[in-house]
Amino acid sequence: MENIFDIKKLSDVLWKWKKLLIIVFSSSLVLSILFSSSLFIKPKFKSTAILYPVNTKPYGTETPVEQMLQVLEANDLRDSIIHNFNLLEHYDIDSSTNKHYYSDVILEYAENISYTKTKFESVEITVLDTDPKIAYAMLNKLIKLYNKKVQNINNASLWEVANTLHIRVGTKAKELDSLENKMKEIRVEYGILDYENQIRYLGENKKVTTDLHTPGTDGASTSLIKNLREQGGTFIKLRNDIDQARSVYNNAKFEFETTMKELNRELNYTQLIVKPFVADRKSYPVRWLIVLITVMSSMLLTLTGISFYEQSKAAK
Repeated sequence: MENIFDIKKLSDVLWKWKKLLIIVFSSSLVLSILFSSSLFIKPKFKSTAILYPVNTKPYGTETPVEQMLQVLEANDLRDSIIHNFNLLEHYDIDSSTNKHYYSDVILEYAENISYTKTKFESVEITVLDTDPKIAYAMLNKLIKLYNKKVQNINNASLWEVANTLHIRVGTKAKELDSLENKMKEIRVEYGILDYENQIRYLGENKKVTTDLHTPGTDGASTSLIKNLREQGGTFIKLRNDIDQARSVYNNAKFEFETTMKELNRELNYTQLIVKPFVADRKSYPVRWLIVLITVMSSMLLTLTGISFYEQSKAAK
């Protein structure tokens, strides 16, 4: 059997089938141009951002970039985008008649939004949409949602600390209030205001000391000395308890306020390397590529068919 694909034989075959080849070429060219137009395929615009993760806390053996990819894939981020941009309506998915509407919108979301790890340990986020402004807005919203998500993850342990400190502050405040009320009762009922200074004053006052040892003497100073002797220990212990409780209260309050400042601090968890912008030209479909592949496939298929036909004809 002769090989029809030598140069002479090939040129003869091509000349023989030139009309068919011209028809196939022209038809595939026209049809590919037509079907890749906006009449059949809605053009999509791309918004892209490249960013580094910053201010993240390590979890297990994952790298910061791997953590970022995990967070970006979180269901609540995806659902927030679907809700905020009403993607069911935007993607023409009818939730009233389509029982698989949620799966469909997730598939559409995955086709239009992608996250890729770059070789420079950063993450590229790409959003495709028929509206360039929506693509840009969705990308910016994704970055904001990511920042908020990471902040919530990092602050989860801090909230536990803050709650513990809040309880401690409240407990110590009640304890301190109770101790101070007891101290107030002792001061009012027994007249003990400053134990050490009152003892020193009475010890230096000879007349008060004499009255104390004189039978029948019933002065105010004598009563105070008696109160100091009987309630002095209670006063000192109560004062020490108050000082200790106040110290614990002040420390817990300071730690609580510091923790709340940390929780309320707005941190940025991304460093933008390539900032997104509103695209001024479509990225999909790539019409020249579609036309090229269609025409080449059609011509190759036609030539293959001609080859088999010619070989089977020559074999007879």
